[in-house]
Parts: sequence; structure tokens; C-alpha cells
Amino acid sequence: MTPVLRTGLSILITTVAVFLAVPTHAESPRERVTTMLTAVTAVLQDPTAEGKVQRDQRVREAIFAGFHFDAMAELSLGPHWQALTPAQREEFVGVFGNFFERSYNRLVLRFFGERTTRYVDESATGDVGIVDTVVESKKDERLPVRYRLVYRRDRWGVVDVVLDGISLTENYRTQFDSVIRRSSYQVLVQRMKAKVGGEEVSRP
Repeated sequence: MTPVLRTGLSILITTVAVFLAVPTHAESPRERVTTMLTAVTAVLQDPTAEGKVQRDQRVREAIFAGFHFDAMAELSLGPHWQALTPAQREEFVGVFGNFFERSYNRLVLRFFGERTTRYVDESATGDVGIVDTVVESKKDERLPVRYRLVYRRDRWGVVDVVLDGISLTENYRTQFDSVIRRSSYQVLVQRMKAKVGGEEVSRP
């Protein structure tokens, strides 16, 4: 092989390799989860934090920054999502975001202030990422928590939280499907709004 041909082949191989390379994202799934949990824990552990309303708002901001509620809402509705109009989808994303934030705040995040999160593993394939953690208490209690993320709009966002093997998104999908089949989509939205006091989502 002549030097000229060898050089040309080398350039071609390099070009193809660059073209086929998997695109990298500026932020990793673990960094997104860490940022969210650090912000939440800082609020819960801050003895000088403002009143409950202000504290809840700061936690809300961290949750909204860490999740992709549009993707999570679609996954939670399953096949029923396809039947919604664009206006209904937009409304449901807002209602779902408020509904999930309230539930997650009360049922899960409240105990993070007294526990630590240990990162176990991280993986990313294309635009799908997984972060495995263990939440540990001083009493040596351990709770495995897996975060499932997708990459959209130039950032990673959580779309599911699996607590000790139980997926919150799959649980929502089962409950939502049951309500829609027994009643209707409109009834589901009414119940979700009632659950959070009929408040609209105020995005941070």
C-alpha cells in the first residue's frame, strides 16, 4: 500500500469513526440525580429555612428541574395518551406534574433529610439512563431506589422512580387505566385536581 493510499484510508476510517460515534451529553444521568437530591436535602436539612410554604416551593423547584414530566405523564397514561388532543395532553402534563410533585414530596422526599444516598451504579444507552442508589439511615436501614431517565431538550430528566422494586410510573399507569376504563379520562383528571386541592401547576 502506497503512503498516499495509506493516508487516504486513515482519513476515511477516522471520518467514519467520528460519524458513527455515540453522541455524548454534557451532563450524565447521575449528575442530574445528584443535583436534584442535593438541592432537596439542602432544604430539608437547613435549620434556617423559611416557613413550610417557602420550603415546599424550593423542593418543588428541585423536583421540576430534575424530572421530565411530559415524558412521565405519557408513560403513566400508556395507550390512553394517543387518544388525547394536543390541548388535553398539555393540560394533563400540568396536572400530572402537580399531582406527582405533591405525592413524591410527602411520601418520599420527607425522609431524605435524615438519611444519606449512596450511589451504586449508572448506565446510559443512547437517550435512556439508569441510576441505582441506596438510601441509608443511621439505624442501618436500606432502601434501594432506581431512577430512570431520558434525555430530552438538551438535558437528562427523571421519568420513573423505582422504590424497592416498585415502579411509581407503572403504579400510576395501572391506577389511571383502571379509572379511565371504569369511568373516563375526564373523571381521572377531576380526581387528580381534587387530590391537590384543584390548584394549577405553577412551574418554577
